[in-house]
Amino acid sequence: MKKKTVSMFMGLVLGVTTVFSSIGPAVVTVSAAEIGVTDTNCKDNKTAEPKSDDVVPDANQYKYQKDELAAFCHFGPNTFNEIEWGEHYGDKKPSEIFTLKDNFDADTLVRTLKNAGFKKLIITAKHHDGFCIWPSAYTDYDAEAAGYKGDILEEISTACTNYDMDMGLYLSPWDIHEPSYGYYDANGKPTSKENDVLDYNEYYNNQLEEILGNSKYGNNGHFVEVWMDGAKGSGANAQDYEFTKWFDTIQKHQGKKAGKDADCMLFGAQAYTTVRWIGNEDGVAFEDTWAKSNVNYDNNTIDSNGSTPYSKGYENGNKWTVPECDGRITSGWFWGTQKKTPKTITQLANMYFDSVGHNATMLLNVPPNNQGTVDQPILKRIEEFGQNVEESFRTNLAKAEGTTIVASDVRGNDAKFKPGNVVDSDDSTYWTTNDGKTSGSLTIKWNTAKKFDVVSFEEAIQKGQHINSYKVEYKASDDAQWQTLKSGKTVGAKRLVRTAPVSATQVKITVGTSNGKVPMLSEVGVYKASEGFQLAGAAPEGMDTTSVNETSKFTFSSTGWNPQTGSQYINGQNTWSNKAGAEFTYKFSGTKVYLMGTTDPGHGQADVYIDGKLVETINTHAESRSTGAKIFESEDLEDKEHTLKLVAKTNAAIGVEAAYVINNGGVGMIELENSAYTMNEESSLDVKIKRVGGTTGTITAKIQPNPGSAIQDDFDTEFLPTVTLNDGESEKIVTVAKTKRNTNLTGDRVFSIELTEKTPKNAIIGFNGSARITIKDADGITKDKLQTLVTNSAALESHLYSDGWDVFAKALKTAQEVVANENATDATIRSAYTELESAKNALVAREKYTEADRFHFLWKTGTSAKLEAEFATELNNSNASDSDPNWPMKIADNSDASNGKFVTDMAFKDVLKYAYHADKAGTYHVVMRYRSGSDKNAKNGIKITEQNGKIVEKTIEVNPTKEGSNVVFGEIEFDIEVGTPGDGMISITAPNTNKGPGIDYFIISPNSVKLEKFAITATAGEGGTITAESLTEGKVDVTEGESATFTITPNSGYEIADVKVDGNSVGKKTSYTFSDVDKAHKIEATFAFANYTAENPFKLPETKGVTSTLEAEHATELINSNDSDSDPNWPLTITSEGWASNGKFLNCMAYKDYAKYAYTANVPGIYKVTGTYRAGALNKLAFSEEGSKIEAAQVECPSTKEGNNLTVKTFELNIEVKTAGTGTLVLTAPDTNKAPQLDKLDIQLIRTASEADLTELTATIAEAEEILNAEDKDKYSATALVELQKMVNDGKAFTENTSQADVDAKKAEIKAKIADIQTQFTITATAGEGGKIAPEATTTVYKGTSKVFTITPDKGYHIESITVDGENVETIATEYAFEDIVANHTIEVTFAKDELTIAKENLLATINTANKKLAETEQYTPSSLKDLDDAVKAAQAIYDDPNADQDKVDEAKKNVEDKMKALKEKAKKDALKLAITAAEGDAALVDKYTEESIEKLQKAIDEAKEVLADENASQEKVDAAEKAVKAAQKALVEKETPKPEAPVKKDELKAAVEDATKVVGDTEQYTEESLAALQAAIDDANAVLDNPEATQAEIDAAVKAVKEAKEALKVKEDKKDDNNKGDDKKDDDKKDDNKKDDSNSGTSNNGSSNGGSNNNGSSNKNTTSIVNKTSNAVKTGDSANVAGVAGVTILCLATGIVVVLIKRKRIR
Repeated sequence: MKKKTVSMFMGLVLGVTTVFSSIGPAVVTVSAAEIGVTDTNCKDNKTAEPKSDDVVPDANQYKYQKDELAAFCHFGPNTFNEIEWGEHYGDKKPSEIFTLKDNFDADTLVRTLKNAGFKKLIITAKHHDGFCIWPSAYTDYDAEAAGYKGDILEEISTACTNYDMDMGLYLSPWDIHEPSYGYYDANGKPTSKENDVLDYNEYYNNQLEEILGNSKYGNNGHFVEVWMDGAKGSGANAQDYEFTKWFDTIQKHQGKKAGKDADCMLFGAQAYTTVRWIGNEDGVAFEDTWAKSNVNYDNNTIDSNGSTPYSKGYENGNKWTVPECDGRITSGWFWGTQKKTPKTITQLANMYFDSVGHNATMLLNVPPNNQGTVDQPILKRIEEFGQNVEESFRTNLAKAEGTTIVASDVRGNDAKFKPGNVVDSDDSTYWTTNDGKTSGSLTIKWNTAKKFDVVSFEEAIQKGQHINSYKVEYKASDDAQWQTLKSGKTVGAKRLVRTAPVSATQVKITVGTSNGKVPMLSEVGVYKASEGFQLAGAAPEGMDTTSVNETSKFTFSSTGWNPQTGSQYINGQNTWSNKAGAEFTYKFSGTKVYLMGTTDPGHGQADVYIDGKLVETINTHAESRSTGAKIFESEDLEDKEHTLKLVAKTNAAIGVEAAYVINNGGVGMIELENSAYTMNEESSLDVKIKRVGGTTGTITAKIQPNPGSAIQDDFDTEFLPTVTLNDGESEKIVTVAKTKRNTNLTGDRVFSIELTEKTPKNAIIGFNGSARITIKDADGITKDKLQTLVTNSAALESHLYSDGWDVFAKALKTAQEVVANENATDATIRSAYTELESAKNALVAREKYTEADRFHFLWKTGTSAKLEAEFATELNNSNASDSDPNWPMKIADNSDASNGKFVTDMAFKDVLKYAYHADKAGTYHVVMRYRSGSDKNAKNGIKITEQNGKIVEKTIEVNPTKEGSNVVFGEIEFDIEVGTPGDGMISITAPNTNKGPGIDYFIISPNSVKLEKFAITATAGEGGTITAESLTEGKVDVTEGESATFTITPNSGYEIADVKVDGNSVGKKTSYTFSDVDKAHKIEATFAFANYTAENPFKLPETKGVTSTLEAEHATELINSNDSDSDPNWPLTITSEGWASNGKFLNCMAYKDYAKYAYTANVPGIYKVTGTYRAGALNKLAFSEEGSKIEAAQVECPSTKEGNNLTVKTFELNIEVKTAGTGTLVLTAPDTNKAPQLDKLDIQLIRTASEADLTELTATIAEAEEILNAEDKDKYSATALVELQKMVNDGKAFTENTSQADVDAKKAEIKAKIADIQTQFTITATAGEGGKIAPEATTTVYKGTSKVFTITPDKGYHIESITVDGENVETIATEYAFEDIVANHTIEVTFAKDELTIAKENLLATINTANKKLAETEQYTPSSLKDLDDAVKAAQAIYDDPNADQDKVDEAKKNVEDKMKALKEKAKKDALKLAITAAEGDAALVDKYTEESIEKLQKAIDEAKEVLADENASQEKVDAAEKAVKAAQKALVEKETPKPEAPVKKDELKAAVEDATKVVGDTEQYTEESLAALQAAIDDANAVLDNPEATQAEIDAAVKAVKEAKEALKVKEDKKDDNNKGDDKKDDDKKDDNKKDDSNSGTSNNGSSNGGSNNNGSSNKNTTSIVNKTSNAVKTGDSANVAGVAGVTILCLATGIVVVLIKRKRIR
């Protein structure tokens, strides 16, 4: 075996080649001069144009691709309901889901778009919800029915017409609301297509006709595109579409048939598609996009080469389909309060360059809000976007003065195809080459260098799209090398190459095509992008980014580093080294740092230090090259300044481009764990959300779904979870998506999720801010497909993978079990397939063993491990002369090798090294597979050593393995001795100067290894047991490597709560096996209550006030009825949800369903039950006991629904346990009702059976007291009220110790008395002609009361008769009284004309009436009765006198009547009696009221009784006595802890002290004695202020003292006259005296000096006098006031104090 010599020169060349192969711009040979054709070389040679392709765009398609920008407008019910996709709004009225009434602002929307450069607006006239924004004649589900005054579609059309904006129409074929959608029979039940009674296709076609056939819609009546997505219902809501019929309607009105230049473009129209979906809703196209698809009109199908994330198109497609990139300016299609933030200008720039710049159109959705306007931030962002487009492409540097464009070839050297055509701004002209030239180039040359970052070039697509390669290069100077800016495949309508800014004197664009065609370019531009459109770094927004050329932070060692520039690098910068020891430092502040650079097959390792500590050795080696890659990521760091240092370990290359730093105060960065996930249909996806770079504070983000090929029928588009990571949390598992079951055979569907709306503002959304999710088509996964996957997976070997094997092995085992299960469901098959496929794809193929991923010696009996030779940790080849340098040791391919590779050409001093780990020392058996072609006399061999002697050295000689002349693989077996366990490094080399064999693998198995014994301790908590074989005193001894199984058994009524192994939960297991025991363990089982049983029943509380909780899910038995009247479709069950107290609740209980609970009740009595529940409607719940030990009861449970959400509420009822002991409580839904979702019952003993229930008695007493205390109580019988009061007093004295019979009897007694008192009767009074009776008609009176009727004859009439209850009253009188009324009555009076006898009869009647009065001795005073008696006697004498004439009779009658009028009533004492009775009841409550207050009440009662006994007492005295009793009763004081006194107020005292302090130091003005007195008052006041215990009285006294001391200040004698110097003539009326006063005489002053008056803003000292206190503002010059002052002065002289007044007036 020979080796070839490698010189140092070749090594250097290879090293440099490796570095330059792709980390920098490609290096090409520089020619001495550029040879080509310029415009001056071209003439009009009449050269024929090249042939157009068979597939070219029509006029509308061509215009759309040249227009580039279109807008989408989604507006409808979803706008008002915070949802995104079409929603079935059920029976809601249009006015409930669409609340805009007028003033949709179409003008601002269209004008803003037009000014920003948008050329078309596609309006969503109807979305999936079926709601129409125009007044449709075919449905009442539209804006007009919702109350909108106008036609929104017409208003938008008018605006588009005014601004000449093309229009597109989005009329969703899927219509959730329309009854004709899907296939249903006349009864509304799902049926076949043939039996469908309503034709949806006709309905949809009618709406097309309604819009497209009406000239008021569209831009001047014209639509250029009709947009139909592929969304449709599934299952019973499936609907086949008659596309061809619809397309005919569209083109009849908007296509060539209508006289248009081209047919209306159709989106989502299968084979008729002319505008195609790009495959995502992110607004970006595939890097190399073709504008052609393959369609089959016979099958009505289209193939655009992929669906999601991209439809790439075909180079040789048979139909032109405009690639349209639909994206959103916000996170949603419809506006919402939580999705109204516009994308940044950087995000819109990326969307623009990745759509328009990739041969597609950009369709940007701009959603109006619920007011019919567009939010200002969105409008401003549109304006900003348009400004950036205009600014970026305003100046074409290819047109700059001094520019020359040189073509490599020009067709016929004809001016018609000259190079200058590409800068003439005319899309119809182009540059092209001669036939046979499949490639060509244009070179733009400047006389001075130009700085640019965008190169644009456009294919002449009117001739077709066929350029299939391009390359853009530049020269920094004319004598520099060409450097590649970018290369790729397609051009199409436009190719935009955006890069970091570069400076160049030349730019070259080379394009190529396939044979038989020529390249054609219509436009070329070189631009400097606006600031907003510049290429941003790849760092997540919010991170600090530093390019390697920022020398203030990056410091490179003086040798070994080489800077580079190129568009493929971050910010165009890269620095690389291929020298061991080369290093750099990077200084930064923050909590986490990333290094970004290049990975490459020729790149190697480096050590990374942070703050002087080695943190990681990175390896930038990779199978393929990648720039802008993450080559290092630190752990989270302390928030401070740090220094990172990188040191190259080898001469392999290291390339670094930038550093990214999280520097936001420890808030950190939030991101998804992965960028792609896979889901099954009808499942949930749980994803780990990570937080790095700090966990300070709470960080939140919303997870926003973005539909792709997946639609509403595939997943829950409205599921918008919010992720919250609290302070200190670094990760959380969150459900991010929920899929549905789509029964259509759709193939796999794709959508995406993204993190949005993060808080706080400085939080960062990380590298994985979004993820693409694939939904596996459930109907496409079969058992055969799973079997194939299982077979392929089973063939994999674990040692070939470095990561993911455990998960894969588990998924494989599950899938094998599913395949073997004949009864496996489709869902199980799908789940197994998805999990296995995902695990298989996640396997990481091993490249080599490393110190972090070591080969493991297996030590258990019967096990072995395979060590593939090619997985060497190090393969060290020696170039020493005695090591056969001509044949370097290497890894070679060989199909006979177990993994297709083996190590060959091993020589002396060549070394293979393997990082390993051996748990056990001992002897291991080795089987080595090798190949050797050596001679028998020169056998090959190997020597095995370990660098630290942990393995005993072993030398093996092997026999040749030849079959004839062929070298084959053979095996040799031997033992090796591991002396020391642990980590190590095996070295394998050829012994001495021998050669080594080619090695395929080693199989290593244990031979003799010493094993230990370990104890496993088992404990069981209350409620169950744990057992195991040989378990003694809770412990089992297990031999190392063996297993032990423990069985966990719960007691009756219990379940396993948790099993912990070594302190870590392993879940609720009934058994647990310790496999491969290698240490001592502990297993602990805990148990939780599961359900009540006869052995372990629910215990009702035995003490009043104590609550016991019965969890509904702990039912002893659930009985579910399948009867038709018991709702069998919803079986009674236990459901788990977070709202329930224990996480579970009783659900779906219907009539005849039963939940039974074993219980024990030791105390019979009344128990209060409080139930926690949810209900979507009025439900009921019935309680009973199987043996009637509990009184049956039921309770209503009102709906807890609020909006669309169920809330949690409680109900209450009392149940009576009649019999103590055990029993079974039964819950059910009474009658045919439903029962609520029941969480728990809180049960409290409120009264034992031996205690009286005072509840109803108390309520009855309250009812009675309302009557007794009513203001109009006089309408009742006074006697009855007193009786009622006595009953109330008796009832108040009852306690719980009173017998229930007595309580009930008293309640009944009071109830009866209340009813009796309130019984009413009627008295009907009528009077004949000649008089009247009062009151007349019908009068209502209460039982036991009296009613007096007054009878009055008219003049000349007398009472003829009185009839009561049909019987004549013998005694005629002018009054009739009904006493103690207990029945209904009637009274009728007749009258007759007077004669003398009649006069006497009238006199007699009057006498009779008076006699009745005389009998009422209790009613009137004796003296007034005596006067009446005298008059009656005199009248009787006249009556008896037969000679009495009319005058005497009349005089006698009048005298009696006058005396009756003069009767004086005795005082009324009923109210006083009632008051005394009520007060006596309260006076007896000595335990309730204080002794003092009861004594006062008793005194008032005694005094009142004296008045009551006094027959001559006046009414005033009686009323006073009643008032005194009630006052004393009201003043009763309950025995209780005295309330704290109200807080004292010191504000007034503080103000008084402050005011006094201002003058206390004025010793010039006041006498020392008066100031000393004031100071003393101030000191006392401060002492009160400082005293927290000061009373309000002390505070008020201090206020008074300070104020009086201040008022008492005495002015010094020498100051009294000084203040009036020069004013001794003040009272004169001369105008030269006090001119300031005179000038403002009698006026109100502002800003003036006015002695003697009160001024606003003036200087006015010593003017307020004592007089002012009584007469408002005496003003100088006011004669009236002066006179007043004079009068007061005279009065003062009279009292001897005038001098004092005058002096005080002058000094105050």
